[in-house]
Amino acid sequence: MLLLSTFLACNHYEYFNIAGYEQSDYSNKADILFVIDNSPSMKDESVALGRSFSSFINLLTSEEGSTESTENLDDAVDAYVAAITDQGKFIDYQLAITTTSVDYTNGPSTGIDPGEAGLLVGSEPILGKYDPEINRKFRKNLFCESTYWVTAANDPEAIPVGDESDCDGDGEEVTQAYLNCLCDNNNWTQTSGAGNEEHLEAALLAMCRAVPEPPDLCYDPPNTVGPVFQEGDELSNEGLLRDNSTTVFVIVSDEGDNSTGRVVSNDSDITPYLDAFAEFDRRIRFAVIGPYYNAEDGDGSCLSGATSWGVERLQQASRETQGFYNTLTGSPSESCAPADFDGHLEDLGTLLNSLETIFQLRSVPDVTTIQVYVNGEEVAESPIRNIEDYEASPSTVTPIYGDGWSYSSSSNAVVFWGTAVPDYNETVRIYYRPIGGTPRELPFVY
Repeated sequence: MLLLSTFLACNHYEYFNIAGYEQSDYSNKADILFVIDNSPSMKDESVALGRSFSSFINLLTSEEGSTESTENLDDAVDAYVAAITDQGKFIDYQLAITTTSVDYTNGPSTGIDPGEAGLLVGSEPILGKYDPEINRKFRKNLFCESTYWVTAANDPEAIPVGDESDCDGDGEEVTQAYLNCLCDNNNWTQTSGAGNEEHLEAALLAMCRAVPEPPDLCYDPPNTVGPVFQEGDELSNEGLLRDNSTTVFVIVSDEGDNSTGRVVSNDSDITPYLDAFAEFDRRIRFAVIGPYYNAEDGDGSCLSGATSWGVERLQQASRETQGFYNTLTGSPSESCAPADFDGHLEDLGTLLNSLETIFQLRSVPDVTTIQVYVNGEEVAESPIRNIEDYEASPSTVTPIYGDGWSYSSSSNAVVFWGTAVPDYNETVRIYYRPIGGTPRELPFVY
């Protein structure tokens, strides 16, 4: 520690230039991929997602969008206050959808169709934040390309007929007339998705399809039979992943993960998948809306056929990527009643806002060496306001942080608090000495 102090007394960065690690990770870009379960049991959840989607969009952008102009000082002050209190409006997001169907042999053709094996759906598969019709276009990709209307396929009268006025609807009431209009009178009574839901494999294949030079692992999954990804599939999802963005996978399913490409059935440990995602060297988050299951008490009464080990996979994915796991239903004490999708999408908006406050590190640091700078100014480590209570019972007391940064060992991340949260377009640099691995040897450019 004395050696570290000597180096830092001479130059803030000299020590790290020799034996440390620099990260400059700030970005307000979020590439959001919905991985939708399109099996027969998911119709009601798809309708609930479509109905609640407006609240999610409204949480992230004003009605005028985030490029609104100001005419006078009062307008400018109002815009500044709005920016500070609702920074989510400045998240530069884009949206796309694929499904949990990796086994494409169950689809409408013998080849890989949109939505299968990570391929995106829709004539406009990637929707940008500033698209004025993003609500309608997202519902079109969801309802017309990613939802199996099982009752309509068996009995069209099971979905209300409606009238032509439904064409102007917002998805609150899903009728045959609304679907006909939304889907351009194409057949929306699609083939059911694969009964084996492979959420993680579909998400990974979507990434393989989005880059010009995918990792070798994309071409040869150890346990998969069939060419789900091969030469020529590169950039078939072009535009899905942008430079220096965070990839957020939003999984909506009433089943656990059954991916078999890189882990064997019944194995709840998804470390091989986490290692595969790491090959892309991108920040990722998993936001899962899935079956209720409490691993601690083993109560599976709300699983409705989903496997406990499959749910544990999704819970691990969300936990280890600092995402969230919300349940489609309440607990057994709540009769496993369906949960509110508005709340799920609000949590997704909160997660996106947190991209400005949580900076995951690529290596485990020697915490005593962490130095944090925003726009070239050093940020102090955050004080714990309830330090006495926390030190007396760290396992039960949640620390309350003041302005500054803290290190989260559970997520291996630097977290900003209070007035220290970086503003839009500010430069964040985090310096530290990694505990393991080979430190950089060349000087850093600052």
